[in-house]
Amino acid sequence: MSVILKENIPTANEKPIPPPMCQPPKRTPKFYADDKANYTILCPQMASIHFALAKTVFSQNGYHLEVLPEVNRDAIEEGLRYVNNDACYPAIVVVGQLIQALKSGKYDLNRTALLISQTCGGCRSTNYATFLKIAVLKAGFGNISVAPFNVNLSSEPNAEGISMTPAMSQQLVLAFFIGDLLMRTSNHCRPYEKNAGATEQLVAAWIERAKPVIAEGKMRDVSKLAPGIIADFEALELVGENSRPKVGIVGEILLKYHEGANNRLIEVIEREGGEAVVPDILDFALYCLTSDWHRAAYSNVPMKNYLKSTFLVWLVERHRKKIQKRLEKSERFSAMCGVRHLIKKAETLVSTCNQTGEGWLLAADMVEMMESGVRNIICVQPFGCLPNHIVGKGLVKELRNRYSDANISALDFDPGATEVNQLNRIKLMMAIAVRNQRKKNNADLKNEEK
Repeated sequence: MSVILKENIPTANEKPIPPPMCQPPKRTPKFYADDKANYTILCPQMASIHFALAKTVFSQNGYHLEVLPEVNRDAIEEGLRYVNNDACYPAIVVVGQLIQALKSGKYDLNRTALLISQTCGGCRSTNYATFLKIAVLKAGFGNISVAPFNVNLSSEPNAEGISMTPAMSQQLVLAFFIGDLLMRTSNHCRPYEKNAGATEQLVAAWIERAKPVIAEGKMRDVSKLAPGIIADFEALELVGENSRPKVGIVGEILLKYHEGANNRLIEVIEREGGEAVVPDILDFALYCLTSDWHRAAYSNVPMKNYLKSTFLVWLVERHRKKIQKRLEKSERFSAMCGVRHLIKKAETLVSTCNQTGEGWLLAADMVEMMESGVRNIICVQPFGCLPNHIVGKGLVKELRNRYSDANISALDFDPGATEVNQLNRIKLMMAIAVRNQRKKNNADLKNEEK
């Protein structure tokens, strides 16, 4: 029972103390599509080849996009100043890189905006835009706009964020067609190249040749570029081709492709005597588009959503088959597979209703690699990433039961993870991979002699 003291009751001549005034929370200014001509938009790095091509798409549509260079340790420390360390490691990396750029003095802070991707659902990436807005305010850049990357096919006159028109979407898909192809061919050739640096020179040359075609924005134009790219990489002089063990890299999307965030994992694999195999980025986009297919049996998915996603997947796959057929004729390179093929692979392990994080796609990638002869896999995920721990690390035991020679290592990344510890685990995994490959090479040599 509470007691009201007499001395606390205001008398007739006293005025009651007014309640404290609630101040509205500070917010970053909004970025609108009509502002694009006056702003430099800073974009964090993820995949160097793809983002170099994507920059052309934004420039063609009136955006002055600047893709930031690789992440260094200072950028990660910057991220830790403004993002709690229990947040997703990729969020710390991205926010740190953007804040570091704002502090560099290279940009007019009155005409600078920040681009950030954002998803929905149970993944922590849903909060990336909010993390960045809070960090911008804490760092004292309250006049900086944060532009979430939204796909707005309705193309409203002055939409908030980056307005993705249908034409711009086609250009972006074409850029990722070419990016995936260059990534696939260069990862195979680089470890065996006769002349050091020849592969990267060829990649840089094709990026420049692809830019004007991408600017035209017709997905069918992939047939103008793909044959030439494949032919040039097939003509590259290689030494000891296919003598190294193939090592697949799967896991969280930023860690899988971002050289700075994953401590230059591809370089480590190649230095330890392996050949890196990385899934296509476009597969992740198709994985997202097929979400309604799997939910339809368990929830009320609007028919228009189902039909729209089905049409978009068909359209992308229809044009990607031009690359796929050309790769199937190649004796040097493996071909990508369709999203329906990946769905069937995933269904042998998990339900395709696993749609948080990399969801069923992570399982599909690992099964596809195992069945195509890539028995060495490094699964990368942020520390504490529950979805990817379930459909990544959680499937390792079953994969080892199915494939007796499976050599799988799961690596967690966070700001406190030491590179030395990760490197030791990779070296141990690579030692097993090289030993198994040596046995296979010797067996193949004996069969040829017979």
